[in-house]
Amino acid sequence: MAAFYGTEKGTLDPKRRLSVPVSLRRDSFSKKTHDRFFLKHGSEGCLQLYSVEDWRTMEEKLNRLLKGDREDRDFVFAFLEDACWVTVDAQGRITIPPALQDRAGLGKDVVLRGIIGYIAIWSVEKYGQKRTVLSDDALARLETLKLRD
Repeated sequence: MAAFYGTEKGTLDPKRRLSVPVSLRRDSFSKKTHDRFFLKHGSEGCLQLYSVEDWRTMEEKLNRLLKGDREDRDFVFAFLEDACWVTVDAQGRITIPPALQDRAGLGKDVVLRGIIGYIAIWSVEKYGQKRTVLSDDALARLETLKLRD
């Protein structure tokens, strides 16, 4: 599993290209710099960039769901809407398809955030709202509840 950490500000250019800093593209464990990602819309309104290896693992899980009942298949259908592979160009940029840009409400300025198994791409506004909701006090309470032994 890849591990991505850190927070960076970014800018979408007029051609919808976004520079993904090497500090985020470099796996914290293997030190491998990724040059290809799977891009999808996330459940919290951000976009998610998965490494090839992590996406393969996700595909296995999704494939099992496709063999399940209608609810499972409908989930996979919705989960993969507008998803695609993106390649990092020589300048370290990926191109965000218009449908995904619209779904995530991305304008010119964005925030990229490593969240262990993927890199999240947020609009500045949505990221700010999430940070407001997760104030230091709320985060401390959640940490106490979620990370108990």
